[in-house]
Amino acid sequence: MTEAFEDEGARRSAVFGWPLLIALLGCLALILASAFAPALLPRLDLSTLVLAGAGAGLALWLLVLLAGSRTRQWLVVGGALLALPAAGALAGLGAGRIHVARSAEDARTFAELDIAADGKPSVPGAAAGRGAASAAYLAAIRAADKDERAWDEALVKLNLGVLSSPYLLQQAPQILSDCASISSLEQVARDHAKRARERAAQLVDAVDRSELPAEAKPGARIVATAGDEDARLANRIELARASRAQCELLARRTWHNAAGYFGFASAGDHARFKAITGQVLAASGRTEALKRAAKAQRIAGREQVREALTR
Repeated sequence: MTEAFEDEGARRSAVFGWPLLIALLGCLALILASAFAPALLPRLDLSTLVLAGAGAGLALWLLVLLAGSRTRQWLVVGGALLALPAAGALAGLGAGRIHVARSAEDARTFAELDIAADGKPSVPGAAAGRGAASAAYLAAIRAADKDERAWDEALVKLNLGVLSSPYLLQQAPQILSDCASISSLEQVARDHAKRARERAAQLVDAVDRSELPAEAKPGARIVATAGDEDARLANRIELARASRAQCELLARRTWHNAAGYFGFASAGDHARFKAITGQVLAASGRTEALKRAAKAQRIAGREQVREALTR
């Protein structure tokens, strides 16, 4: 009888570990799920996450019940019934908090946006790791900077600055032999405008699909769409056409250097040159005005995001 009792005790003691082990492993699985779920799953509201976690805990408890009922380890089964759903609910709560933290980190890129005096935005390279919206905005800024450099290089290559000074034009008159090349700026401007519109649309889509707090998304959209691309395109085309007209008038070589200014023997040529130069200067002034307007929009959007994150 003693041997039977010892055999039964040994059997129950040996099997006793399985229900407890399953319960402990279930708790560990729930903890790991709370850590990795925010990176793998779309954002859900907190109540859904808590209920889903509790449901997962209850499902794991069924495994404990299966193992415990065969060995009649009702104490472990009863404890697991309380522990696993509670652990699941806490895991869901933790995942929700991680989601909130991740979305706030993503939105922080727009809240910390640095805007230069000329309105050009910039964010740190580390923003790429903050979230989908931050990565998309960093990529958009870099692409826009690349296009701006290409535009500036096109202006430098044509050397349009000499058209404003008779002395400089006398030193480098090559542009006068190819005024038609100035029109190439129009296609460059159109290509850049098309890409800018595509970038803005893609960035707005990234913001909408991101996990940014709902209150921060309107401000991020303002930042993403800052600037009037149609007005900028029209202004650049006007600048290119006025510069070509200026070049073609000077190519007639009816001018002379009048103490650092363009002088003309013909009153008509003088009036025409004055009018065209006015168009060039007006276009240049609108360029700066458009930059200021875009800067103001970015600042407004940034402030909205900041306000949303402080609520």
